Amino acid sequence: MMLVLKLAGSAFAVGAVLFFTRMAPVFAVLPDDMPFPPSSVSDTVRLVEIAGIRWRISHAMGLIAASLFIAGYWGHARVLARAGRNHIATIAAIVATLSFCLFSAALVIDGFLLSAAANAHASGGANAPLLAEVAAIHDRALVFFTPGVFLMFIAMGVLSSRLLHGLIHSRWLGFLGMTVAIAGPTAYLFGLAGPNWNNLRIGGSLMMAAFLWHFLVGVAAFFGKHHDKTQSTAAI
Repeated sequence: MMLVLKLAGSAFAVGAVLFFTRMAPVFAVLPDDMPFPPSSVSDTVRLVEIAGIRWRISHAMGLIAASLFIAGYWGHARVLARAGRNHIATIAAIVATLSFCLFSAALVIDGFLLSAAANAHASGGANAPLLAEVAAIHDRALVFFTPGVFLMFIAMGVLSSRLLHGLIHSRWLGFLGMTVAIAGPTAYLFGLAGPNWNNLRIGGSLMMAAFLWHFLVGVAAFFGKHHDKTQSTAAI
């Protein structure tokens, strides 16, 4: 099962790197006079037009990353289940699957449907969508994005509980993951993360902390010395 664990860890690590870097193609052409995220729909249309194919590449990177995270959670669940553990890690995998499927829906809408509508609006013409229609597409993406982020923290917390019990990887990683997993939903419920995790100082930082945790777990899975902990401890 060590091969499965290493593959799961690789999926986590590569997925985290993709999420960290996926906006780089867009940031490379972000105008100096434009904040990110854009403060208005017209700025979003302008950025999509400037970015061109980079906009779609950025969101395609996110889709690949979401798939890798799902694979990583199921890989960890399989290792723990085959070692005779209970199926709590499977719950984490189910929640993560729902989370990153919601992420993926948001990425498809914002990366491809919004892109097409924004370019059509910028091109003009009798059948060009109105600015309000472009805004409605972006709002539709947020309907999926916001709960997707929330559920990601829940999946983190459930998997972190397995680390805290010493069943896999490091208890310190379990403690770190549980801390971030609790801080994320708490900040959101108290309105500190922004209505759509759009307060970059808090909501954005917590999301980056979550991706960093997945990366560290991936490194631990690939390079860590596990000492067959999943086989030597009684089921909890």
